[in-house]
Amino acid sequence: MKVLIQNRSNYLNSIAGDSIQLSKTKEYLEKLGVQITVSSKWEVDLSRYDLTHLFNIMPVEDTYRQYQNSKRYRKKYVLSTIYWDPQEFLNTSSQMVTFQKWWTITMPFRQEIIKEAALILPNSNLEYELLKKNFGKLPPEIIVPNAADRFFATAKPEGFFQKYRIKDFLLSVGRICQRKNQLTLIRVAKELNLPLVLIGPINDGIYYRECRRESAGHQVTFIDALAPLELASAYASARVHALISWYDTPGLVSLEAAMAGCKIVTTDRGSAAEYFRDQAFYCDPGRIESIRAAIKNAWYSKKDPQLKDRILMNYTWEKAAQKTFQAYQAALNNN
Repeated sequence: MKVLIQNRSNYLNSIAGDSIQLSKTKEYLEKLGVQITVSSKWEVDLSRYDLTHLFNIMPVEDTYRQYQNSKRYRKKYVLSTIYWDPQEFLNTSSQMVTFQKWWTITMPFRQEIIKEAALILPNSNLEYELLKKNFGKLPPEIIVPNAADRFFATAKPEGFFQKYRIKDFLLSVGRICQRKNQLTLIRVAKELNLPLVLIGPINDGIYYRECRRESAGHQVTFIDALAPLELASAYASARVHALISWYDTPGLVSLEAAMAGCKIVTTDRGSAAEYFRDQAFYCDPGRIESIRAAIKNAWYSKKDPQLKDRILMNYTWEKAAQKTFQAYQAALNNN
């Protein structure tokens, strides 16, 4: 089976969850014998492929052009939607008017891409239900949960501690940007007098400078993106991982952190509840008192070893690849 996987044109320069999901999907599908090519180009000769696999309808412009190319070649495609409604976040953004206009203008593109897909591959049942609510009748679906690499489960803290001399801290991994809500997290960490480590690339320079100003005089450490094994050691060194985004589905970093043994604080927006059930501490990203309570409760709670075991059993890239392969077969066999 030969499959072309496509994503936004800057998925390698602006690393996000969809970038990791794509690379890991490719890696583990190839272990199942699927021949995978990755391209972000709009006009690819699809004659040698059995199927195309499109990623991400949030930034939709590239995906729409890739969809048009599949249609031109009369080639079936499956769609990893990676979707959540950003309206609430857009209402809080400093670029609200610009983003709202863009979102409204581009919604018909998302509708068309979804409608024509052979199958859609949401990351959760909650995402599927939201797609149904926002777009109406949908193609067949196979839920392909997000995942983490198994090596996070055997992570050791020594490497991170030797380099940074920090342990037993509040950790948040992710791009520094308004949607990830690090500025509020810094304020809560200051109130609770907890050491905070933020790991991730700067996605929004203005917001990053706000975060630096807010963190002045407190125990806040900023670290750029780390290699996977270094990141695993950071998780193993932390007491709590907090992802208080305006939405996440559910956030690969939360899965990685849970697999490494962190207690988990997560946003109640998006699909996290489907993954973590009652084994995480949930917060409203717009209410500082909710965030404060979740972090405080997590910080002083006992660790639940069953969370790590359940994530390791259900949310690995091997399982995600098997579900994706099942979707490819279903798409090709459905005439």
